[in-house]
Amino acid sequence: MASTASELAQQAINSVNALQALAENGAAVPEDIQAQLDSYAEQVKDLESRLETQQDLSEVYRNEILSNSEFLGFAIEIMTKIQALLNSGVINTMPVDEQGQLNETLGYIKGRQKDDDSYRRAGDPKPRSYEEFRNPA
Repeated sequence: MASTASELAQQAINSVNALQALAENGAAVPEDIQAQLDSYAEQVKDLESRLETQQDLSEVYRNEILSNSEFLGFAIEIMTKIQALLNSGVINTMPVDEQGQLNETLGYIKGRQKDDDSYRRAGDPKPRSYEEFRNPA
């Protein structure tokens, strides 16, 4: 929707600019052209406001995605620890099927976190570990 709003805003700006050029080149601006010019100016103002709202909303969603990515990291941490305990033999009572499910789920979550991290920008804080989350410095 943001690209549609941008395209509409650009079309309205182009129309306003064309009408302004016509007005500047003519001795007098007919009333109907002035009314159109005023109408286009209002449309541009409205579209610019909508575009700003879309950009703000987009940033809110991006921040939520990054927050979710951090929580996925916590799940990855604990699941990796469980997997290490299974591999070392410390935990030997988990059925093989459940161990397979653990490995598949861990792979899925790591992939999801990687996808979410693609929204990260320069200057964004790096994801915290569970320990950093529970005991902020």
